[in-house]
Amino acid sequence: MARVPARPSPSKGPWYFPGAYWFPIAALYGAIILPWSVLGQAGLLAAPPGLHSGLGHAHEMLFGFALAVVAGYTLKPGTHGASALLLLAWLLARLAFLLAPASRMALGLNGLFVAGLALLVAPTYLRASKWSNRSVAFIVMGLALAALSFHLARQSRELHTVTLTAVLLLSSLMFFMGGRILAPAVAGHIRTRRAPLVHVVQPRLEVTLLCVLAIGIVAVATGAPLMRQGAGALLLGATLLALVRIVRWQFWWCHDQPDLLALLTGYLWLIVGWALTGGALLLGHSPITALHAITAGALGTLTYTVMLRTRMFRCVGDANRLGWAYAGALLLGVAAIVRISGTSTAHLVLASALWSTVYVVLAGLLLWLWQAKARAGRGRVS
Repeated sequence: MARVPARPSPSKGPWYFPGAYWFPIAALYGAIILPWSVLGQAGLLAAPPGLHSGLGHAHEMLFGFALAVVAGYTLKPGTHGASALLLLAWLLARLAFLLAPASRMALGLNGLFVAGLALLVAPTYLRASKWSNRSVAFIVMGLALAALSFHLARQSRELHTVTLTAVLLLSSLMFFMGGRILAPAVAGHIRTRRAPLVHVVQPRLEVTLLCVLAIGIVAVATGAPLMRQGAGALLLGATLLALVRIVRWQFWWCHDQPDLLALLTGYLWLIVGWALTGGALLLGHSPITALHAITAGALGTLTYTVMLRTRMFRCVGDANRLGWAYAGALLLGVAAIVRISGTSTAHLVLASALWSTVYVVLAGLLLWLWQAKARAGRGRVS
Protein backbone atom coordinates (compact mmCIF):
# COMPACT_ATOMS: atom_id res chain seq x y z
CA MET A 1 0.00 0.00 0.00
CA ALA A 2 1.37 3.43 -0.92
CA ARG A 3 2.28 5.65 1.99
CA VAL A 4 0.04 8.66 2.43
CA PRO A 5 2.11 11.82 3.08
CA ALA A 6 1.67 13.21 6.57
CA ARG A 7 -0.48 16.32 6.76
CA PRO A 8 0.24 19.15 9.15
CA SER A 9 -1.84 19.58 12.26
CA PRO A 10 -3.99 22.74 12.43
CA SER A 11 -2.20 23.69 15.66
CA LYS A 12 1.19 23.47 13.96
CA GLY A 13 0.93 26.01 11.18
CA PRO A 14 3.74 27.18 8.93
CA TRP A 15 5.16 29.47 11.66
CA TYR A 16 5.37 26.75 14.33
CA PHE A 17 8.78 25.41 13.29
CA PRO A 18 11.55 28.06 13.31
CA GLY A 19 13.21 26.42 10.31
CA ALA A 20 10.18 27.34 8.20
CA TYR A 21 11.35 30.95 8.01
CA TRP A 22 14.99 30.80 9.18
CA PHE A 23 15.96 28.34 6.43
CA PRO A 24 14.77 30.32 3.36
CA ILE A 25 16.24 33.52 4.79
CA ALA A 26 19.56 31.77 5.41
CA ALA A 27 19.52 30.26 1.91
CA LEU A 28 18.87 33.64 0.28
CA TYR A 29 21.57 35.29 2.37
CA GLY A 30 24.09 32.59 1.49
CA ALA A 31 23.19 32.91 -2.19
CA ILE A 32 23.74 36.67 -2.15
CA ILE A 33 26.64 37.17 0.21
CA LEU A 34 29.14 34.71 -1.32
CA PRO A 35 29.19 36.02 -4.92
CA TRP A 36 28.90 39.62 -3.71
CA SER A 37 31.97 39.16 -1.54
CA VAL A 38 33.98 37.39 -4.25
CA LEU A 39 33.07 39.88 -6.97
CA GLY A 40 33.71 42.78 -4.62
CA GLN A 41 37.18 41.57 -3.67
CA ALA A 42 37.98 40.97 -7.35
CA GLY A 43 36.97 44.53 -8.18
CA LEU A 44 34.18 43.36 -10.48
CA LEU A 45 31.30 44.72 -8.40
CA ALA A 46 30.85 47.38 -5.72
CA ALA A 47 30.52 45.78 -2.29
CA PRO A 48 29.95 47.13 1.23
CA PRO A 49 32.95 47.55 3.59
CA GLY A 50 32.19 44.32 5.42
CA LEU A 51 32.82 42.28 2.27
CA HIS A 52 36.05 43.94 1.12
CA SER A 53 38.28 41.29 2.68
CA GLY A 54 38.50 37.53 2.95
CA LEU A 55 38.02 37.80 6.71
CA GLY A 56 34.78 39.76 6.22
CA HIS A 57 33.63 37.08 3.80
CA ALA A 58 34.45 34.41 6.39
CA HIS A 59 32.62 36.32 9.13
CA GLU A 60 29.38 36.48 7.21
CA MET A 61 29.54 32.88 6.01
CA LEU A 62 30.22 31.59 9.54
CA PHE A 63 28.39 33.97 11.87
CA GLY A 64 25.77 35.15 9.39
CA PHE A 65 24.78 32.30 7.08
CA ALA A 66 25.83 29.25 9.11
CA LEU A 67 24.44 30.47 12.44
CA ALA A 68 21.12 31.29 10.79
CA VAL A 69 20.89 27.63 9.73
CA VAL A 70 21.90 26.55 13.25
CA ALA A 71 19.15 28.76 14.68
CA GLY A 72 16.52 27.30 12.37
CA TYR A 73 17.52 23.75 13.26
CA THR A 74 18.11 24.03 17.01
CA LEU A 75 15.47 26.50 18.22
CA LYS A 76 12.53 24.79 19.88
CA PRO A 77 9.27 24.62 17.90
CA GLY A 78 6.61 27.05 19.02
CA THR A 79 9.02 29.74 20.26
CA HIS A 80 7.47 32.35 17.97
CA GLY A 81 8.21 35.50 19.97
CA ALA A 82 11.77 34.65 21.01
CA SER A 83 12.62 33.37 17.54
CA ALA A 84 11.23 36.52 15.88
CA LEU A 85 13.27 38.78 18.19
CA LEU A 86 16.39 36.72 17.50
CA LEU A 87 15.75 37.01 13.77
CA LEU A 88 15.46 40.78 14.10
CA ALA A 89 18.79 40.86 15.97
CA TRP A 90 20.33 38.73 13.21
CA LEU A 91 19.08 41.07 10.47
CA LEU A 92 20.33 44.20 12.27
CA ALA A 93 23.68 42.50 12.96
CA ARG A 94 24.10 41.66 9.29
CA LEU A 95 23.35 45.24 8.26
CA ALA A 96 25.73 46.69 10.85
CA PHE A 97 28.61 44.42 9.89
CA LEU A 98 28.18 44.95 6.15
CA LEU A 99 28.16 48.75 6.49
CA ALA A 100 30.60 49.25 9.38
CA PRO A 101 32.37 45.98 10.32
CA ALA A 102 34.73 47.57 12.85
CA SER A 103 32.09 49.70 14.60
CA ARG A 104 30.75 49.34 18.12
CA MET A 105 27.31 48.95 16.58
CA ALA A 106 28.46 45.83 14.71
CA LEU A 107 30.04 44.46 17.90
CA GLY A 108 26.94 45.13 19.96
CA LEU A 109 24.38 43.78 17.50
CA ASN A 110 26.39 40.69 16.58
CA GLY A 111 27.01 40.12 20.28
CA LEU A 112 23.29 40.46 20.95
CA PHE A 113 22.46 37.89 18.27
CA VAL A 114 24.99 35.23 19.29
CA ALA A 115 24.24 35.71 22.99
CA GLY A 116 20.52 35.35 22.30
CA LEU A 117 21.12 32.21 20.25
CA ALA A 118 23.24 30.67 23.01
CA LEU A 119 20.68 31.56 25.70
CA LEU A 120 17.82 30.04 23.69
CA VAL A 121 19.61 26.87 22.57
CA ALA A 122 22.17 25.95 25.24
CA PRO A 123 19.81 25.32 28.21
CA THR A 124 17.83 22.70 26.28
CA TYR A 125 20.94 20.66 25.50
CA LEU A 126 22.55 21.20 28.92
CA ARG A 127 19.59 19.38 30.45
CA ALA A 128 20.29 16.30 28.30
CA SER A 129 21.22 13.14 30.19
CA LYS A 130 24.05 12.17 27.83
CA TRP A 131 27.33 14.07 27.74
CA SER A 132 27.49 13.91 23.93
CA ASN A 133 24.15 15.71 23.66
CA ARG A 134 25.34 18.39 26.06
CA SER A 135 28.27 19.06 23.73
CA VAL A 136 25.90 20.93 21.41
CA ALA A 137 25.40 23.57 24.11
CA PHE A 138 29.14 24.01 24.58
CA ILE A 139 29.73 24.23 20.83
CA VAL A 140 27.03 26.89 20.39
CA MET A 141 28.45 28.86 23.33
CA GLY A 142 31.92 28.48 21.80
CA LEU A 143 30.65 29.86 18.49
CA ALA A 144 29.11 32.82 20.33
CA LEU A 145 32.43 33.49 22.05
CA ALA A 146 34.26 33.18 18.72
CA ALA A 147 31.92 35.73 17.12
CA LEU A 148 32.63 38.20 19.92
CA SER A 149 36.37 37.50 19.75
CA PHE A 150 36.35 38.28 16.03
CA HIS A 151 35.16 41.82 16.77
CA LEU A 152 37.54 42.29 19.69
CA ALA A 153 40.65 41.00 17.88
CA ARG A 154 43.10 43.69 16.89
CA GLN A 155 45.66 41.86 14.75
CA SER A 156 45.27 39.91 11.50
CA ARG A 157 46.88 36.87 13.12
CA GLU A 158 44.30 36.91 15.90
CA LEU A 159 41.48 37.19 13.36
CA HIS A 160 42.78 34.19 11.42
CA THR A 161 43.03 32.18 14.66
CA VAL A 162 39.44 33.05 15.59
CA THR A 163 38.22 32.14 12.10
CA LEU A 164 40.01 28.77 12.16
CA THR A 165 38.61 28.08 15.64
CA ALA A 166 35.07 28.93 14.50
CA VAL A 167 35.33 26.66 11.44
CA LEU A 168 36.46 23.74 13.61
CA LEU A 169 33.67 24.42 16.10
CA LEU A 170 31.15 24.34 13.27
CA SER A 171 32.71 21.12 11.99
CA SER A 172 32.14 19.58 15.43
CA LEU A 173 28.50 20.61 15.30
CA MET A 174 28.16 19.19 11.78
CA PHE A 175 29.76 15.93 12.91
CA PHE A 176 27.37 15.55 15.83
CA MET A 177 24.15 16.74 14.20
CA GLY A 178 24.89 15.03 10.90
CA GLY A 179 25.65 11.79 12.68
CA ARG A 180 22.46 11.92 14.73
CA ILE A 181 20.44 12.37 11.52
CA LEU A 182 22.34 9.78 9.50
CA ALA A 183 22.69 6.98 12.06
CA PRO A 184 18.98 6.15 12.53
CA ALA A 185 18.10 6.97 8.92
CA VAL A 186 20.79 4.68 7.48
CA ALA A 187 20.02 1.94 10.01
CA GLY A 188 16.31 2.09 9.20
CA HIS A 189 16.94 1.92 5.47
CA ILE A 190 19.40 -0.98 5.75
CA ARG A 191 16.96 -2.87 7.96
CA THR A 192 14.55 -2.99 5.00
CA ARG A 193 17.27 -4.40 2.72
CA ARG A 194 19.13 -6.87 4.91
CA ALA A 195 19.92 -7.72 8.54
CA PRO A 196 19.80 -4.87 11.09
CA LEU A 197 22.85 -2.64 11.33
CA VAL A 198 25.07 -3.54 14.30
CA HIS A 199 26.87 -0.20 14.73
CA VAL A 200 24.37 2.67 14.66
CA VAL A 201 25.08 5.73 16.84
CA GLN A 202 28.43 4.33 18.09
CA PRO A 203 28.39 6.48 21.26
CA ARG A 204 31.90 5.60 22.47
CA LEU A 205 33.45 6.50 19.15
CA GLU A 206 31.32 9.64 18.98
CA VAL A 207 32.38 10.84 22.43
CA THR A 208 36.03 10.00 21.73
CA LEU A 209 35.97 11.97 18.48
CA LEU A 210 34.25 14.95 20.12
CA CYS A 211 36.93 14.96 22.83
CA VAL A 212 39.70 14.82 20.21
CA LEU A 213 38.12 17.73 18.38
CA ALA A 214 37.67 19.71 21.60
CA ILE A 215 41.35 19.35 22.52
CA GLY A 216 42.34 20.29 18.96
CA ILE A 217 40.11 23.38 19.00
CA VAL A 218 41.58 24.56 22.31
CA ALA A 219 45.08 24.03 20.89
CA VAL A 220 44.22 26.08 17.78
CA ALA A 221 42.67 28.85 19.88
CA THR A 222 45.99 29.43 21.69
CA GLY A 223 47.54 30.56 18.41
CA ALA A 224 50.90 29.02 19.30
CA PRO A 225 52.66 27.36 16.30
CA LEU A 226 53.54 24.18 18.21
CA MET A 227 49.98 23.87 19.51
CA ARG A 228 48.64 24.31 15.97
CA GLN A 229 50.82 21.41 14.82
CA GLY A 230 49.45 19.31 17.65
CA ALA A 231 45.94 20.26 16.57
CA GLY A 232 46.83 19.10 13.06
CA ALA A 233 47.76 15.66 14.39
CA LEU A 234 44.50 15.51 16.35
CA LEU A 235 42.49 16.40 13.24
CA LEU A 236 44.15 13.54 11.37
CA GLY A 237 43.16 11.26 14.24
CA ALA A 238 39.58 12.56 14.00
CA THR A 239 39.68 11.75 10.30
CA LEU A 240 40.46 8.11 10.97
CA LEU A 241 37.77 7.80 13.65
CA ALA A 242 35.15 9.36 11.37
CA LEU A 243 36.12 6.98 8.57
CA VAL A 244 35.59 4.03 10.90
CA ARG A 245 32.16 5.36 11.81
CA ILE A 246 30.96 5.90 8.26
CA VAL A 247 32.27 2.50 7.08
CA ARG A 248 30.44 0.80 9.96
CA TRP A 249 27.22 2.42 8.66
CA GLN A 250 27.69 0.41 5.43
CA PHE A 251 26.71 3.54 3.51
CA TRP A 252 26.90 1.78 0.14
CA TRP A 253 23.47 0.29 0.81
CA CYS A 254 21.96 3.80 0.57
CA HIS A 255 22.51 4.19 -3.18
CA ASP A 256 18.75 4.39 -3.82
CA GLN A 257 18.03 7.13 -1.25
CA PRO A 258 18.91 10.62 -2.61
CA ASP A 259 18.58 12.33 0.78
CA LEU A 260 20.93 9.89 2.51
CA LEU A 261 23.43 10.03 -0.35
CA ALA A 262 23.52 13.82 -0.09
CA LEU A 263 24.00 13.69 3.69
CA LEU A 264 26.74 11.07 3.35
CA THR A 265 28.45 13.23 0.74
CA GLY A 266 28.51 16.12 3.20
CA TYR A 267 29.87 13.84 5.91
CA LEU A 268 32.64 12.68 3.57
CA TRP A 269 33.48 16.32 2.80
CA LEU A 270 33.85 16.85 6.54
CA ILE A 271 36.34 13.99 6.72
CA VAL A 272 38.27 15.33 3.71
CA GLY A 273 38.30 18.78 5.30
CA TRP A 274 39.75 17.49 8.56
CA ALA A 275 42.39 15.55 6.66
CA LEU A 276 43.48 18.52 4.51
CA THR A 277 43.35 21.02 7.36
CA GLY A 278 45.13 18.66 9.74
CA GLY A 279 47.86 18.01 7.19
CA ALA A 280 48.35 21.73 6.55
CA LEU A 281 48.60 22.55 10.27
CA LEU A 282 50.93 19.64 10.97
CA LEU A 283 53.31 20.80 8.22
CA GLY A 284 53.12 24.42 9.33
CA HIS A 285 51.32 25.57 6.18
CA SER A 286 48.42 27.99 5.89
CA PRO A 287 45.12 26.07 6.17
CA ILE A 288 43.04 28.67 4.28
CA THR A 289 42.60 26.62 1.10
CA ALA A 290 42.12 23.36 3.01
CA LEU A 291 39.41 24.94 5.16
CA HIS A 292 37.21 25.35 2.09
CA ALA A 293 36.72 21.58 2.12
CA ILE A 294 34.93 22.14 5.44
CA THR A 295 33.14 25.38 4.54
CA ALA A 296 32.34 25.14 0.82
CA GLY A 297 32.24 21.32 0.89
CA ALA A 298 30.85 20.06 4.20
CA LEU A 299 29.04 23.19 5.41
CA GLY A 300 27.54 23.86 1.99
CA THR A 301 26.42 20.30 1.34
CA LEU A 302 25.15 19.51 4.83
CA THR A 303 23.27 22.77 5.39
CA TYR A 304 21.67 22.47 1.95
CA THR A 305 20.61 18.88 2.52
CA VAL A 306 19.46 19.32 6.12
CA MET A 307 17.34 22.36 5.27
CA LEU A 308 15.76 20.68 2.24
CA ARG A 309 15.27 17.29 3.91
CA THR A 310 13.84 18.71 7.14
CA ARG A 311 11.33 20.95 5.41
CA MET A 312 10.33 18.35 2.81
CA PHE A 313 9.59 15.81 5.53
CA ARG A 314 7.62 18.27 7.64
CA CYS A 315 5.64 19.72 4.74
CA VAL A 316 4.86 16.70 2.54
CA GLY A 317 5.76 13.77 4.80
CA ASP A 318 8.39 12.32 2.44
CA ALA A 319 12.03 13.44 2.50
CA ASN A 320 12.50 12.17 -1.07
CA ARG A 321 9.32 13.60 -2.58
CA LEU A 322 11.53 15.87 -4.73
CA GLY A 323 14.49 13.53 -5.01
CA TRP A 324 15.98 15.43 -7.95
CA ALA A 325 16.55 18.46 -5.70
CA TYR A 326 19.36 16.67 -3.85
CA ALA A 327 21.46 17.03 -7.00
CA GLY A 328 22.24 20.45 -5.57
CA ALA A 329 24.55 18.73 -3.09
CA LEU A 330 26.62 17.41 -6.01
CA LEU A 331 26.87 20.89 -7.55
CA LEU A 332 28.04 22.26 -4.21
CA GLY A 333 30.69 19.54 -4.19
CA VAL A 334 31.82 20.68 -7.64
CA ALA A 335 31.95 24.26 -6.35
CA ALA A 336 34.15 23.12 -3.44
CA ILE A 337 36.51 21.26 -5.78
CA VAL A 338 36.80 24.32 -8.03
CA ARG A 339 37.55 26.54 -5.03
CA ILE A 340 40.16 24.19 -3.58
CA SER A 341 41.86 23.60 -6.92
CA GLY A 342 42.77 27.25 -7.55
CA THR A 343 42.65 30.82 -6.27
CA SER A 344 42.43 32.69 -9.56
CA THR A 345 39.55 35.06 -10.18
CA ALA A 346 38.05 32.57 -12.64
CA HIS A 347 38.08 29.79 -10.03
CA LEU A 348 36.53 32.02 -7.38
CA VAL A 349 33.82 33.36 -9.67
CA LEU A 350 32.88 29.91 -10.99
CA ALA A 351 32.74 28.39 -7.49
CA SER A 352 30.63 31.24 -6.12
CA ALA A 353 28.31 31.13 -9.15
CA LEU A 354 27.64 27.43 -8.62
CA TRP A 355 27.06 27.96 -4.89
CA SER A 356 24.74 30.92 -5.47
CA THR A 357 22.68 29.14 -8.13
CA VAL A 358 22.11 26.13 -5.90
CA TYR A 359 21.06 28.24 -2.92
CA VAL A 360 18.71 30.42 -4.97
CA VAL A 361 16.96 27.24 -6.12
CA LEU A 362 16.92 25.98 -2.51
CA ALA A 363 15.31 29.20 -1.28
CA GLY A 364 12.62 28.83 -3.94
CA LEU A 365 11.97 25.21 -2.97
CA LEU A 366 11.75 26.07 0.73
CA LEU A 367 9.24 28.85 0.07
CA TRP A 368 7.20 26.52 -2.15
CA LEU A 369 7.18 23.86 0.59
CA TRP A 370 6.14 26.47 3.16
CA GLN A 371 3.21 27.53 0.98
CA ALA A 372 2.27 23.89 0.37
CA LYS A 373 2.11 23.27 4.11
CA ALA A 374 0.06 26.43 4.66
CA ARG A 375 -2.42 25.38 1.96
CA ALA A 376 -2.67 21.88 3.43
CA GLY A 377 -3.29 23.35 6.88
CA ARG A 378 -6.06 25.62 5.63
CA GLY A 379 -7.66 22.72 3.75
CA ARG A 380 -7.64 20.56 6.89
CA VAL A 381 -9.14 23.30 9.06
CA SER A 382 -11.92 23.90 6.53
